[in-house]
Amino acid sequence: MKGNFFYKRLGERIHTERKRKRLSQEKLSLLSDIDRTYIVRIEGGKANPSMRILRKISRVLKIKVNKLITGV
Repeated sequence: MKGNFFYKRLGERIHTERKRKRLSQEKLSLLSDIDRTYIVRIEGGKANPSMRILRKISRVLKIKVNKLITGV
């Protein structure tokens, strides 16, 4: 249960940052070279992204990985 809660909060944070940067899931997908359906799963809290994936996302969003996961 705790793991699912963590992924849900992480997905919400990524979604919020993506919206703040005015990026669509499709644009984030293209810029990060991550499949759009996987981004949907991450934002929905249904995926366990690796650090490699989180680095790709954070690079596009121009924030540090620790900002994505701190307090989640």
